[in-house]
Amino acid sequence: MITAYLLLLLSGICQGSFGLGYKKYAPLSWEAFWWIYSLFCLLVSIGWAAAAQPELFPLLVQAGFGKLWLPFLCGVVWGVSTIAFSKSVLLIGISLCFGINMGTSAAIGSVLPFCLSGKQPSASSVGFLAGGLLLTLLGIAVITKAGLMKEQAQKSGNTKLGIRLAVISGLCSGIMNVGFDKAAPLGKAAADSTAAAAVQWLPVLTGGMAASILCCTVLLFKKKTWHTFACKGAVGRSGILFLTSLVWLAALALYGIAAKKIGDAGSSICWLIFNALALVVSNLWGLKTGEWKGAQKAKKVLLLGNIIIVASWLLTVQI
Repeated sequence: MITAYLLLLLSGICQGSFGLGYKKYAPLSWEAFWWIYSLFCLLVSIGWAAAAQPELFPLLVQAGFGKLWLPFLCGVVWGVSTIAFSKSVLLIGISLCFGINMGTSAAIGSVLPFCLSGKQPSASSVGFLAGGLLLTLLGIAVITKAGLMKEQAQKSGNTKLGIRLAVISGLCSGIMNVGFDKAAPLGKAAADSTAAAAVQWLPVLTGGMAASILCCTVLLFKKKTWHTFACKGAVGRSGILFLTSLVWLAALALYGIAAKKIGDAGSSICWLIFNALALVVSNLWGLKTGEWKGAQKAKKVLLLGNIIIVASWLLTVQI
């Protein structure tokens, strides 16, 4: 069990850090940047699953469409949300975006697997769940207030749109964990806990990246920005995106392995801890990179909002 929580700690560090790779995308156009990043994410996901699980293709064939379509569909929903997430990081920064996104995502991603488990909840579980959700909503409201205060102090003007995109991405990204949970039959047929995490994530990540690549391809043709792939510095930026995709996959891989080691409740409990750790790490990065420079009062409100959200997760984990 200690090993599982150490893996979860590492996963949270990776999850809170990979957004640094989104802060700049020049000389690529945004759609070119997201297209190549999504392609890298798809390739490393497939590569991880193929390396971890011997005879991966026969396992997927044996599982059949019935066990794959729902995780894939959840991945598609999440994949569309990643576009909103990327735009939000550019508009409001990593710490504010992660605060709103992680709060929303944690509520959706931990509660839905619990509600869809088919088990009859106890009165105490319902009470903890309701209290946790109310605290989460309060925390998101406080963090949103911090963002509006920061906008006023820094005169940035993009905060409201960035907040809306962060909420949308959080609502959809929570569905990602539902897909992982619903792909559990694949994990049970895998060779070990590492392979189980890999094959459970595969349909979700494939659906997500396929949707993201398709959206970006449409934009590349519409805006005629394919030429930015050949701009000076594009190769270097692509290298950074590849490293970003590895950190992103490491977060999900370590989370998946930890959840499988913890057991049946892993996908609900670990998702809360995973998001809490990522929230703390992303805030440290946001402070280090100067996102809250000149907005000291807003920074204190942000800290309060984060404390409320973490407290809500500690309450919800009791279910």
